[in-house]
Amino acid sequence: MLGFCLISRIFVTMKKFLALTLVILAMPARADDIPAWFAALDRDGNGAIVLDELHNARYQRFARMDTDGDEQLSLRELRNDRTWLSRFTWFDSNKNGRISIDEYEAKGMARFSMLDTNGDGRITLAELRAITKAAKRGKANTAG
Repeated sequence: MLGFCLISRIFVTMKKFLALTLVILAMPARADDIPAWFAALDRDGNGAIVLDELHNARYQRFARMDTDGDEQLSLRELRNDRTWLSRFTWFDSNKNGRISIDEYEAKGMARFSMLDTNGDGRITLAELRAITKAAKRGKANTAG
């Protein structure tokens, strides 16, 4: 029984690590690009990104990628974007070979929850910087 508990804990930790990695991948590659990325999402300029702002930006991105207008993303529509191709199976929760708007929004909710580290329903620039710092520490710790 102890072995199962340990394996379960390792699995949950690995799942959290993978989810955090995907969150980090969605952010700008360089830390000094984060303020511009943040400002673009903070539509009302109040210093925080709320779920509606994130959903609006994500829906606009989805609509741009949905070139055939069927409200689903296919591998064909994403074929020229290596980053999206690598994330396709993560987004395609029901494994039908297409990403629906519902699947896309569900992952957005999960991402929002991970970025909103204090759980107040808002993502601040300080939270994003802390996540970036933690990710850098994690890379340094695993580098050798």
